[in-house]
Amino acid sequence: MATGDNLKNKTISGMMWSAVGKVGTLTINFLSNLVLARLLMPADFDCIGMLAIFLAVSNIFIQGGLGAALIQKKEPTELDYSTVFYWNLVFASLFYGLLFAIAPAVAHFYELPILQPMLRVQGIVLIIQSFAIVQITKLQKEMNFKALAIRNMAAAFAGTLIAIPMALRGYGAWSLVASAITAAIINVLLLWKMSSWRPSWEFSLTSLKQLFSFGGLMLLSSLAETLYTNLQGLIIGKRFPSGNLGYYMQAKKLEEVPVTGLSSIVNEVTFPAFASLQNDPDRLLTGVRKSTKALSFLNFPMMILLIIIAQPLITLLYGSKWGTSVPYFQILCISGLIYTINTLNSNVIKSLGKGKIFFVIQITKRVIGIGLILFGMRYGIYGLLWATAATAYISFFINASVNRKLINYGIFRQLGDVGIFLLLAVFSGIITYGIGRLLPCHIYLIMLIQILLYPSVYLLLAKLLKMEELAIYTGIITKSFHRK
Repeated sequence: MATGDNLKNKTISGMMWSAVGKVGTLTINFLSNLVLARLLMPADFDCIGMLAIFLAVSNIFIQGGLGAALIQKKEPTELDYSTVFYWNLVFASLFYGLLFAIAPAVAHFYELPILQPMLRVQGIVLIIQSFAIVQITKLQKEMNFKALAIRNMAAAFAGTLIAIPMALRGYGAWSLVASAITAAIINVLLLWKMSSWRPSWEFSLTSLKQLFSFGGLMLLSSLAETLYTNLQGLIIGKRFPSGNLGYYMQAKKLEEVPVTGLSSIVNEVTFPAFASLQNDPDRLLTGVRKSTKALSFLNFPMMILLIIIAQPLITLLYGSKWGTSVPYFQILCISGLIYTINTLNSNVIKSLGKGKIFFVIQITKRVIGIGLILFGMRYGIYGLLWATAATAYISFFINASVNRKLINYGIFRQLGDVGIFLLLAVFSGIITYGIGRLLPCHIYLIMLIQILLYPSVYLLLAKLLKMEELAIYTGIITKSFHRK
């Protein structure tokens, strides 16, 4: 078993390399998307958005929750890894065949004939990615995030090198399909190059059954999460006029740069770290509280600032034709305020091996969420988006209520830990927004001033209040410079 210092060092190193990989990958994808948003039309992004739910659901069944089961299991064997590998490969082939067969029905449902060949081509990604799932899981289990970071960035860059020239030559939505396939191929090739693990010619039903005792519940939980996450896109693509899904996708992609980027780093590193502490509840609670406060200190001000500068930011990045995305983006950022905390809460439950509890609360949250979305869509796309935001906060109360029983970290204790950061972020936002309204300058100059002013106000107030989190981040930055 890893010592406290060893685990701490591995976690910090993992967090840093995961951050490098996620930020680097998101930056590459973000810059690529900026170019593609100017070359393509909203309707082109509609096509990819309409196919997302079918590919995402298929991928959940292929993984079967077994990756999470391997991470949660204390000492998985080589037989476990090989069994999961062959499971992934077989199910990927089966689900690709299923997608190939239903492609005409999908095209008919959306009344877009081009979706039939697009789904059949992009579906190949499922088979390609099945060769990577166990490799990724093994590297995560070992907390070797350096290899994962390099591979992620290289794959994203390769996809970009294909997408932009194709968009320039008028291939439209097909340039996005080609990008996804290219990135998946490079992803797998690099993983097999970097990792020494290879599957043995073994498969065990006993091993599969044991892993499914936890992984099966993770599968159902992930399925509920995926259906819920992609439901918005399905409804927008079917119910609302052409282009709206494209506007939503661009708003979502921009919001995902800080929110999903930070949350995925948290998920990738804290799950195995928390799992290693599952038999030490005191250390686990301490680690969860520190993580919650440190991440809220960063996430809250980031989201508030993005809400303030949303209009000039989207116009500057994507062009005036994407102006409809502005309010979509702002509502998504309100939802994003709580996203990282929800990820941490969920990882605590998973790391303790509470598969049944995790499954029940995921289903409960998503049933509530789907009900709110179906109600909200009666009031148009804004009603749908506000329903999604409300679901995020309801999820927090459910997650925190469960963790009060598991590790004594409930709603009021969590709000007590992060409430000051939210108040500070909102107060800094009010000052920044008010000053921006008074300035008789060009909208982009005002945005620049607000980008500089907001963190200055926030950090000054944090220093005056002598916040521990500011000292932690200052120390990390100082040490980094000293090492150089």
